[in-house]
Amino acid sequence: MPGVTSCRRSRRMLPIVLLTIGLPLSACADFSAEAPTFTVQPSLTARAAVPDETTPGAVPSVVPPSGSSPTPPTSGTPEATDPCAPTDEAVIATCLTAPWGLAPLPDGQSALVGERTTGRILRVAKDTEPQLVAQIDGVDGTGDGGLLGLVLSPSYIEDGLIYAYVTTAEDNRIIRIAAGDVPKPIFTGIPKGATHNGGRIAFATDRTLYVGTGDTGNPALTADPASLAGKVLRLDEFGKPAASNPAADSAVYASGFSQVAGMCPLTDGTMAALDHRSTTDVLLPLTAGHNYRTLADGDALWTWTAADGGAADCAIAGGYLSSTSLDKQQLTGLQMAGARTFTGSPTVLLDNRYGRLLTVVGDTTGLLWLTTSNKDGLGQPVPSDDRVVVVPSGGGGGEGGLD
Repeated sequence: MPGVTSCRRSRRMLPIVLLTIGLPLSACADFSAEAPTFTVQPSLTARAAVPDETTPGAVPSVVPPSGSSPTPPTSGTPEATDPCAPTDEAVIATCLTAPWGLAPLPDGQSALVGERTTGRILRVAKDTEPQLVAQIDGVDGTGDGGLLGLVLSPSYIEDGLIYAYVTTAEDNRIIRIAAGDVPKPIFTGIPKGATHNGGRIAFATDRTLYVGTGDTGNPALTADPASLAGKVLRLDEFGKPAASNPAADSAVYASGFSQVAGMCPLTDGTMAALDHRSTTDVLLPLTAGHNYRTLADGDALWTWTAADGGAADCAIAGGYLSSTSLDKQQLTGLQMAGARTFTGSPTVLLDNRYGRLLTVVGDTTGLLWLTTSNKDGLGQPVPSDDRVVVVPSGGGGGEGGLD
């Protein structure tokens, strides 16, 4: 919904370019059967960096160094502070409105973040005001729709193209955004609903774009070959059905999904989809033409139950499968022994420090970029919510945030 305000509104925005849409408006693992031993990964926090605020009711995962003393309060009238000025070294951006799509940039220091309900795409970097890259008009942010998945072109350094999954008044669609040009819908007609609009997108190493859709709340559509709901689609860079798809002239690559919440490229060059189910969330390595509505042995690479906190999104980086949890407010990591095998138990990397965690994306440097979702009506937001946070992957490297 264009016009939605945030507490950054009074601060100067540096527009790069304003854009509008021409809208016609080999192992199956499961840790649900046993309670794994989770341990906090201390290397994920900056040295002696304590958040200026945590989500109300949450227990911070770090404490001040041993032997340190709190700074005594000063006398007199306290100076007004900017609630949108982060002091936590891992927080890259604050006071965002429904951040959802996230795409780290090649410089390793910044990222594009999309606001689901406002249609804004912002460039965020540490100690820098967010810069408006594009304003996508005509997005329908009701329910779980809006400006959803965001991904860079495989040739982004050369062409600067951005791809996004967008809910409009009529449908869900893929748009392509070029600097200085009007965003172009390149694939339209994905069914929309009050819930289960899908929205995660990712490029594979063969430059094909995988698109995860939802069943719009109607599970029968997942098996309907005439519907794009509850499917994983595979497109080329121009929005056409990719060559070697199971059916000629069809974008459908696989079917039988409820709500595709994550798209994780595996290290063997294939793609896996994270699907929300009624009682579990499952990570499914994709096979062309397969129907995943009823899972067979070996279909799921990993499973999360509601007791585990579920999985809101997934990323594979630094040799770890990382996943976020909204309900448990955690980031967990599981060490990979190969492209489709794991070793050890999941480790809690962040625990109740930034509230509800939604999107997680790995970059080429081994860092994980995260968005929070505390202002979604289910969280307990602090004044600086919602935020973009950067931490090392489970493989270590760095002590929190960007250098």
